[in-house]
Amino acid sequence: MLLEDDMKKGAVVGIFLFALMALVACSTPYRMMLKDGTEVQTLDEPEFDKDTGFYEYQAPDGKHVRVNKEQVVEIKEM
Repeated sequence: MLLEDDMKKGAVVGIFLFALMALVACSTPYRMMLKDGTEVQTLDEPEFDKDTGFYEYQAPDGKHVRVNKEQVVEIKEM
């Protein structure tokens, strides 16, 4: 009985780790160069909001950030 419980826990942990790795593998980091020379790394491609005129992205520390389109010089995949 104890062995079966350990196997179930191991299977759950294995599935969780696989799902986590698959999620991380799906993100592609990008680099934004701003007019002031600042380089910004993002977890995924920044999304442009036409209504507000801002790029929105998630920073490596998990924060959601918005940058005015007028401040962006280029956006490149890393």
